[in-house]
Amino acid sequence: MTGVCYSECRDSGGRPRVCVLDRDHTGDHEDARGDRWERPEVTLERLRTAWGRTHRIAWTGALWVAVHRDPAAPWRTEVEPTAGQLEERLQKRQTAPVPTQRSHP
Repeated sequence: MTGVCYSECRDSGGRPRVCVLDRDHTGDHEDARGDRWERPEVTLERLRTAWGRTHRIAWTGALWVAVHRDPAAPWRTEVEPTAGQLEERLQKRQTAPVPTQRSHP
């Protein structure tokens, strides 16, 4: 036996999920409940491909981060426990109307 993988990711509530597959497994990770998730490097590349033109995407080892490349963007930084939540938040921000600025006399 090669030992257990023990790689972690977060569920939507921010709680850790731990991979119980063999350390040398290939493909997705899997927790004790049978829930699967892709490797962070695969997710990171997918997110960078989708959002890299407008955002810098990073994985901290615990959280997913997106920083808008435009310093004047109304929502510069998003931080989420899961890549899915980050992508959902970015999609909402892209379609959300930017409030108009009123000048006060």
